[in-house]
Amino acid sequence: MPATPVRTFFAIYPDEAARGDLADVAPDESEVVRVSDMAEWHVTLRFLGPVRTDVMPQVIDAATSALALVAPFVVRLGPMTALGTGAKVLFVPAEGAEVAARQLDDALGELVEQRSGPYRGHLTLARARGRGRLPSSLSGLPISLSFRAEEVALVASRLEPERAVHQVVHRIVLGG
Repeated sequence: MPATPVRTFFAIYPDEAARGDLADVAPDESEVVRVSDMAEWHVTLRFLGPVRTDVMPQVIDAATSALALVAPFVVRLGPMTALGTGAKVLFVPAEGAEVAARQLDDALGELVEQRSGPYRGHLTLARARGRGRLPSSLSGLPISLSFRAEEVALVASRLEPERAVHQVVHRIVLGG
């Protein structure tokens, strides 16, 4: 029986204080705006796509070894909100996770599909509903905050009609 693929990614979750600050700039849910669940706000380090369950232990081992070499670090969000992907995504740029992302890229090698472009850290706050676009007024809202990343989560993501549902399947403490 073939192993079932699971849609996965590695992420860093902001602490409670940072989520509170992000909530101050997140738009309200509306007919055109679908706000991401605050509990699921994260900075993606590496999207893996579908990973077969029989390969998952190797992915976890490789990531754990790589991230043991990365000390906890500060993630800086801001300086403002921005629209991306044809004005369909509202996000906040993130800096500080580049070394961890590079370590994961190097460690995962042939276990998963290679990253298609350079790492661009960000945290998605909201998306446009359906085929619509987000209002331009959501872009450029000032925000400047930081949080300390102490661990990285391996997250399984299940796509549902209205949104993705995330489940942390493994946590890796930075620096071993």
